[in-house]
Amino acid sequence: MKSFKLETNLYWIIPLIVTVIIILLIPLFRKILPYLGKLQKIMDRINRNATEVLIGMPVIKTFVMQEYEEKKFDKVNSEYNETFIKAYRIILLLTPMLTLQLSFMTIGIIYFGSFNIESGNFLIGDLLAFIQYATQIVTSFLMVAGFFTIMPDIIVSINRVNEIFNTEVSITDGELDKIDTDKPIIEFRNVDFKYPNSEKNTLTDINFKLEPGKTVAIIGGIGCGKSTILNMIPRLQDVTSGEILLNGKNIKNYKLSTLREIISLTPQKAHLFQGTVKSNMKIIDENVSDEKIKDALKRANVNFINSLDDKVMQGGLNFSGGQKQRLSIARSILKECDFYLFDDCFSALDMNTEKIIKNNLKDLNDASILIVSQRVSTIKDADAIIVLDDGKIIDSGTHDKLIESCDIYREIVNSQVDTLRNEI
Repeated sequence: MKSFKLETNLYWIIPLIVTVIIILLIPLFRKILPYLGKLQKIMDRINRNATEVLIGMPVIKTFVMQEYEEKKFDKVNSEYNETFIKAYRIILLLTPMLTLQLSFMTIGIIYFGSFNIESGNFLIGDLLAFIQYATQIVTSFLMVAGFFTIMPDIIVSINRVNEIFNTEVSITDGELDKIDTDKPIIEFRNVDFKYPNSEKNTLTDINFKLEPGKTVAIIGGIGCGKSTILNMIPRLQDVTSGEILLNGKNIKNYKLSTLREIISLTPQKAHLFQGTVKSNMKIIDENVSDEKIKDALKRANVNFINSLDDKVMQGGLNFSGGQKQRLSIARSILKECDFYLFDDCFSALDMNTEKIIKNNLKDLNDASILIVSQRVSTIKDADAIIVLDDGKIIDSGTHDKLIESCDIYREIVNSQVDTLRNEI
C-alpha cells in the first residue's frame, strides 16, 4: 500500500518481473519432475538392496560375496548420484536466476525513475523508498518461488501415494454380518485359482469340506498351491472361479470381519512383534486374561520363557525358529473360533514337541482343523488327507488308505521312511 501512496508511474515494473519469474519457473519444473520421479524409484532400489544386505549378511559372509554386493550397491548408488546431480543442477539455477530478476527490477526502477527525478516529478527519497517497497514485494515472491523448488519432489511423492489410494480393491465386504449356525461348515466347490498375469491355474477343480470336529490335512510338493488354499478361506485371496461356501452361502456374501472372526490362521512364517510375550498374545484380544494366555502357551509347549513379561525383539530375533513357531501357534489357539488353519507351522519343531502340541490341539472345542504340511508325521492322524499335485487333488483319504491307493503319497512316505519307521 505504501508503494502506491508514492504516486509514481513505475508500478508496471513489479508485475512485469513477477510474470517473468513465473514464466521461468514453469519450464524448469517440467524439466525437474522426470528426474525427481526417477530419483524416487532409484531410492526404492537402494533401500531394497540395503535391506537385503542387512538381512542376508550371514549368507553373504558365508559365500564370500562382499565384493559382489559392494559392486551391486555401487552401481545403483552411482545411478542415483548421476540423476541427483542432473536434477539439482537445474534446481540450483533458480536462486541466481531469481536474484538476477531482482537486480533487473532495481536497475529498471532506477533507470526509469531518473527521468521522473530529472523532470521534477519524483524525489530521490521517494525513488529509494519505492525501490525498498518493490524489493520487499518481489522478495516475497522469491520466497514463494523458493518453496516451489521443493514442489516437484512433493508432487512426485503425492502421485506415488495416490497410486496406492487409487488402487482398486478386489476383496470387498459382503452384506451378511451373521452366521446362521453355531457349527459352520466350509466347502470348496469346483474352485480354480490363478494369480494375476499367470498363464496357468495355480489350483484347478478343488473340492473338499471342513466339518466341525474334523481334521483335514493337505500334503504335496513345493508350489502345488497348499498355502493358497488356506489364504482363500479368510479371503486373503479370492477364487478365480468356483465357490467357497460357508453353510451353503458364498463366503463373498459375508462381511470380512464376520468371516474372519470364526477363523484363526497360523502362517507359514512365524512373525512376532516387538514388545513382550503378553503383548504378542493380546493381539488376538486385548482383554484376554493371563490365565488363558498361560493355558495357550502350555498347549503350544512354550516352556522356554520365564514369564509373560519376557521381552520380544522385533521379528522375534531373540527366539529360535522353533520357539517362534510355538509362540505363533499359542497365539492362534488363544482365539476361540470355529476353524483353525495351520500353514506348515510345525516344520521347525522336533518330532517329540510336534507330537505334544498335536495331542493338545485335539481339545479345540470341536472346531474344524486344516493343516498344511510336507511332513507325513504331522498329518498322518488326520481324518482326511488331501494329496495335491500341480494344483489338483490327486487323491484323498486316511493315511492307511492313501499308502495303498496313491503312488504320489506313497513316494512321499518312502522319502521320509527313516523318520517314520517306528510309527508306520
